[in-house]
Amino acid sequence: MITKQVFLERKAIRSRQIQKLEEELKDLRKVVVDEDNYPNVEQIYERVGQFRELWSDAVTSEEKNRALKKLLERNVYDREGNRVELTVCYK
Repeated sequence: MITKQVFLERKAIRSRQIQKLEEELKDLRKVVVDEDNYPNVEQIYERVGQFRELWSDAVTSEEKNRALKKLLERNVYDREGNRVELTVCYK
């Protein structure tokens, strides 16, 4: 037998633990979805080859930017205080 006060304290602790685990699960689900969107090795080699051809033929900055856009979809910067995390998203 436990008192109502002890029960409520344990319940509060468990609720915080459950909430923390649900947040971690949500973050892990994002990682799994992101990994499914990654290109395979053959696709990367193909895109790098296309990029090299376009880059070597490029004369202007605009042409070089177009070549980079063939290889990369976007760059995502995550800033927290003094820490900056760069995530490169390939097409």
